[in-house]
Amino acid sequence: MRATHNFRTDRRLARKMAAAVVFLGFLGGACASEPPPVPPAKDGGFDPDLGQQPSEAVYAERGPFAVGVTTVEVEPGRDMEIWYPASPASAVGLAPEVYHIRDFLSPELSALLAPNVNPPFVTGAVRALPVSTAGPFPLVLFSHGTMSYRLQSSTLTSHLASWGFVVMSPDYFERGLQSLLGTAPAPAKSNAAITDLAMTAIEAANASGPLAGAIDTSRLFPIGHSAGGFQSTELAGTRTDVQSWIVLSAGVNLTPTIFNPSPKVPAALGNASKNVMWLTGEIDGVAQLPSVENGYRYSAGERKIVVISGAGHNNAVTDICEIGRPEGGLIGLAQSGGLFLPDSVINLAQNGCIVPPNKLSPDVWPITHHFVTAELRYRSGLDPVPVGLGSGVVSAFAPGAVTYRHEE
Repeated sequence: MRATHNFRTDRRLARKMAAAVVFLGFLGGACASEPPPVPPAKDGGFDPDLGQQPSEAVYAERGPFAVGVTTVEVEPGRDMEIWYPASPASAVGLAPEVYHIRDFLSPELSALLAPNVNPPFVTGAVRALPVSTAGPFPLVLFSHGTMSYRLQSSTLTSHLASWGFVVMSPDYFERGLQSLLGTAPAPAKSNAAITDLAMTAIEAANASGPLAGAIDTSRLFPIGHSAGGFQSTELAGTRTDVQSWIVLSAGVNLTPTIFNPSPKVPAALGNASKNVMWLTGEIDGVAQLPSVENGYRYSAGERKIVVISGAGHNNAVTDICEIGRPEGGLIGLAQSGGLFLPDSVINLAQNGCIVPPNKLSPDVWPITHHFVTAELRYRSGLDPVPVGLGSGVVSAFAPGAVTYRHEE
């Protein structure tokens, strides 16, 4: 029997193969595109190696102020925490503030947990202390990460307040823990809109009430963790009252892809008049080190990068790893209550918390506290010249605990 040949099928197959070749060629061309040019190095800034106590971790320990904390509403249903300096005498004999992460869960998620799953976290602040009369104090905006909450880094924010800052941290429900297995707010607000609400609330607090006259609202210093780090960079590129910002555990991806063949350098990074510090963990599995190095490399203004050994995504910057640690941490507590969580949530919540390879948070917090505080004090003018920001400051910590570079 003679074999037959289906020319119509062959033509269809040829067209599909040709289309695949064109697509693969397009994909290869997109991936082969050049990344954006690196901005020229800035010159003329003040060299921290010539500052005061350049090799001393002056700000690793708590500062001279006691820390007060209060909560204000920025709009119905959306709150903001404010930490501020207070007189040490005003805190004598008073118990520190304690928070429970369950208070930040959606009702739907909370209902799935056993009633006894509610670990406390003891903060470094006391509620409703009278504000210090030594102000006005510089204003810091802290922005939390994805699936997180406004108090996630209370250890850091209260540390900053002890060294002379007012720190505000609003709820970002749109990316927050409250939206996990719950209902996100509608309509969702942008980062810029929430910042505007926060600024309106802080200006009202500065005009009247217990914090009246204590806050310098003329400038804003954004710092943010993870998604909050991206937000801080965004705000630095759009707000004229922001000249310096700090990115914690977040980077910049400028590698061309088929979906983003011509990535743009964020506006703040291309502005040589603005200054940035990048701080991350060496083994961060979420914001991986190459992306943070990329952010540093593309920063046109004065720039610093701090890389902490034994730190992942959460342990050097947040309270999260130490909440319920004896019971297996947040994920262990949730799973013990029979709650199923997707791998993406588990990985985000646990990254940096498993010891080893990570270090316990109290072992790495002092590194973060020193560098963030020193940078903010210099940029805000509390320190006329850099203090403890020389290259030799790495020797103030355990050998190999941190690497640090700066360029002016």
